[in-house]
Amino acid sequence: MVTIWDVAKDSKVSKSTVSLVINNSDAVKMETKLRVLESIKKLGYVPNMAARELQTKVKNILGMVFLVNESAQKSHSFHSITETLFYDTFSGISSQLKDTDYGLLSERFSAVNQTSLPSLIKNNRVDGVFIIGGLFSEAFIKQLQERKIPAVLAGRYFPGIDSVAPDVHHAIYTGAKYLLENGHRNIAFINGPEQMQVAQQKLEGFEKALQETSETVMDKAVVHTDYTGTAGYQAMKQIWESGKRPDAILAASDGIAVGAMRYLYEQNVRIPDDISIMGYEQSIISEHAIPALTTMNISKEQMGEEACKMLLRRIETPNAEIVNHTVETSLVIRDSVRKR
Repeated sequence: MVTIWDVAKDSKVSKSTVSLVINNSDAVKMETKLRVLESIKKLGYVPNMAARELQTKVKNILGMVFLVNESAQKSHSFHSITETLFYDTFSGISSQLKDTDYGLLSERFSAVNQTSLPSLIKNNRVDGVFIIGGLFSEAFIKQLQERKIPAVLAGRYFPGIDSVAPDVHHAIYTGAKYLLENGHRNIAFINGPEQMQVAQQKLEGFEKALQETSETVMDKAVVHTDYTGTAGYQAMKQIWESGKRPDAILAASDGIAVGAMRYLYEQNVRIPDDISIMGYEQSIISEHAIPALTTMNISKEQMGEEACKMLLRRIETPNAEIVNHTVETSLVIRDSVRKR
């Protein structure tokens, strides 16, 4: 096994100089640094990260916490929130870390029980953390800030903490406009939980699109529910059993949309012949649905990339100004919407 002593001997420097080079110190001359790096490459030396942490207090591990409605629930369950947001955001994060020394730990954390913090934060196992998703309370963020751990929110804004999120207002506005432009005038909007800020922003986008249309909207329905397939199914059932017969459904997530599609299938309602339906997120389930689901792309991989840049910046410059970044959204047209 190659040791730091072997590198020091090969590059004709001291062990402490090799250590300084490994830690990217500016105290080493460039000529010496290049010679040490050449020896490291030639010998195939891999630094002992555990020993490095003892010396520098740096773990070189970042945490990813995905907020879910129930941590014990299987991630692929129809009753749970589909975790495509986590996986797609992770792809963006990992692409930005490939040329760094950082590794990743992940944890699913229940959005219901937020009297404590995720274990990877409580146990001081990471140098910084990504909080992925919007299912958190003000109390949760306050606890996070009290720990003084570098953190970035991916998927939702919150004052006083770095964040990157899509423009949800504009995304739902764009989706509603697309339905209106295709002749739909009887639109139902199945939104997320009413108490969530992001759901309010989505509702405002929906209302704005309706207000701007030059033609009279015959009817509309707004139902608030959770972001699960089961919740989408029950919301669609509620609309249908109330006697309403919308010509289009706009859903606040692909999971909700697929749940609504299941209920409509059971009622022998054809999509898009009898009713059009749109989702929000651009997840893998939107492409696998039958018919393939027209949806809003919220740029999840880009969100992960930006979140990673922001967290590395926060670790390097703890007192830097708070940044809230917005990623663009776009319409993905598939087969679930037809022109009326």
